[in-house]
Amino acid sequence: MTSKRATTRWPLLLWLGLLGLLLSGCASTHWQVESDVETYASTPVVAPGSRFRFERLPSQEQATPPETQARIEALAQKALEKVGLQRDDANAQFSVQVGVRTTTVTDPFAPYPFGGWPGYGWSGRVWAGRGMYYGSGTRGLWGGMPYAPPRVLREVALLIRSHTDGKPVYETHAASDGLTRSEEVTLGALFEASLQGFPTPPKGLRRVNIDVMMPP
Repeated sequence: MTSKRATTRWPLLLWLGLLGLLLSGCASTHWQVESDVETYASTPVVAPGSRFRFERLPSQEQATPPETQARIEALAQKALEKVGLQRDDANAQFSVQVGVRTTTVTDPFAPYPFGGWPGYGWSGRVWAGRGMYYGSGTRGLWGGMPYAPPRVLREVALLIRSHTDGKPVYETHAASDGLTRSEEVTLGALFEASLQGFPTPPKGLRRVNIDVMMPP
């Protein structure tokens, strides 16, 4: 026979267990960053274990605030190290340029804003232009009133060049839109997605999903 004390204890234990799950869910949340990725690689491929350094354009050197480009490079470096590359500024075999663009879209019917990225960016799905930049923009409202919460479109671009002759050997882009709580986590996932399949990625546009832990 079950005692009265044991009977009254179960609801309390159940409540405490649910509270623990709730608190652990508040601490962090599993999230999946979905992105469209397109990559071009030349031969011979960049061998894992190769050493690289970051290369900045004058506009990136003068970014405001000054730590913006350093923050982007730190996120890209984590993704590069995951595929076996090593940062070594003094003995680099390759140089790496990285860029990020974020765009806030308040019109739910606005088209996906690929194309027209000044400098390195999307030009008919081809890497072309003068350079990369970090910036932001805002699209107009639909009839003056938004019908949905703003979407944040994020794009990252990464270009690897041979340090000896400056020849581009690896070029990749990743783009994603959605409502996410952490730009740092999302951009990190985009850089990771952009290097999926390194050093011999599949051809053509593809969808890559990266599982992350979002902060509360």
